[in-house]
Amino acid sequence: MAHLCIPKNNLKFNDMTNRILKILIHIVPAVLFSLSLQAQQPLDKNWSAEKIKGTRFFPYVRYEGFPFLNDRWVIGKMVFADGEVSDTLRLMYSSYRDDVIYFNRNNSTRIVIDKASLDGFSFNEKDGRVRVFRKLYSDNHWKGFHYFEVLVEGDTELLCFRKVDLISTSVYKDKDGFLKNMVYSPVYSYYIYSPGKGYLPVKKNIFSLLSKFDKTQQKPIKKMLRKKRISIVDEDTFVQAWKAIVQEGYQIKF
Repeated sequence: MAHLCIPKNNLKFNDMTNRILKILIHIVPAVLFSLSLQAQQPLDKNWSAEKIKGTRFFPYVRYEGFPFLNDRWVIGKMVFADGEVSDTLRLMYSSYRDDVIYFNRNNSTRIVIDKASLDGFSFNEKDGRVRVFRKLYSDNHWKGFHYFEVLVEGDTELLCFRKVDLISTSVYKDKDGFLKNMVYSPVYSYYIYSPGKGYLPVKKNIFSLLSKFDKTQQKPIKKMLRKKRISIVDEDTFVQAWKAIVQEGYQIKF
């Protein structure tokens, strides 16, 4: 029986070809994504890209999970520290780095906007809901200036810091067959906030929320929430409960 012999040179060539193909699998989608942005994004009106301070964005290493808050470019309203406002720029928010990223159509680059130049930003979700983020200083676990989502506005506000961390996990194969041991994981933190009194950490459940009030108020609050048929099971019902408590005039205990 004849045996098929494959020259060593051919084996080396095949290995090199496979490596090149794997590299192209990573690069080509990013190039096509940038080209699609150029074709879809209209020119920014009444705004000069040169006014935006920032540095070039380089893609993160791909792991399971998602490092961004939004899965697409959205037209957002950005409020700059010098008082200027733009509502025609497309942006994405990186929960992993706590950065606002803007796509500059003029030179086909993605720019991480200098945090010192922004006061905040907002954008509309697909369902029409407006999401507002404000830059605030925090001396809690993450010290420094950060973007907090304002879930409920008012004299005392309900905020969320939508952080995503890169954490270790069991070894797995990604969709291209590469071994990985890290994932992007959300670690959202909620705060009751007052400009004069600071931040009060709160968890997304009834027990944590009630603990922020005097004992004499806790029973009436529970009764009021039952009457309104509000049970905290997720973020939406958590916000509903907070709004109801504020409307009834209960005072938080800082």
